[in-house]
Amino acid sequence: MTGLLLPVRLLFVTYVSDNWLGSFGIISAISIGILILVKKRKLGEFGNMFQRQIDKLLRGKRKIIVYVESAFVLALLGSMIFAINMGNSTYSHFQDDFVITQEIDNPEALAQHTQEWTAEDWVNGFLTVPIAFIVAFPQMSAVIAHIDATLDGWLMHFYTVGFVEYAEFLGILLLYRFVIKTKSKAAVVQ
Repeated sequence: MTGLLLPVRLLFVTYVSDNWLGSFGIISAISIGILILVKKRKLGEFGNMFQRQIDKLLRGKRKIIVYVESAFVLALLGSMIFAINMGNSTYSHFQDDFVITQEIDNPEALAQHTQEWTAEDWVNGFLTVPIAFIVAFPQMSAVIAHIDATLDGWLMHFYTVGFVEYAEFLGILLLYRFVIKTKSKAAVVQ
């Protein structure tokens, strides 16, 4: 699904509009179309594989893990999208306060600098960033927005596609479980 939805989003953003709601709508329409085609058995072997995979995910204790993981990833990606938007609008004045050096704007130099880090530096950074995201949200959102700008908006593209894909995945699972599966059982009973 990523191989299909990511290029669609990138083409939509490049040639139509960079509004995330529009790309959410087009990606939703494609995902729902795929679900309908799978249900009508119009996608051949891909449709069979897709349906078997969903059936497998909705059985046993695995479904709890799938729902919890989906909710966690949606919250994480949604908060990152929110942070980038806030860093570009409400908290954009914090970006002016940064002392931007060439090393920060040059990914190769930054990667070379991180090679000097010890394991303790990596662990501290890994633990500090989520805490700083909560405690110092305005500054962190400005930093994330600056990173997104440095990467020409690619970070926001991937976060948006990931968010939409997980929302669609969760929606497909719920739709399949409560609507399609229920109709299938009702048809078998009759």
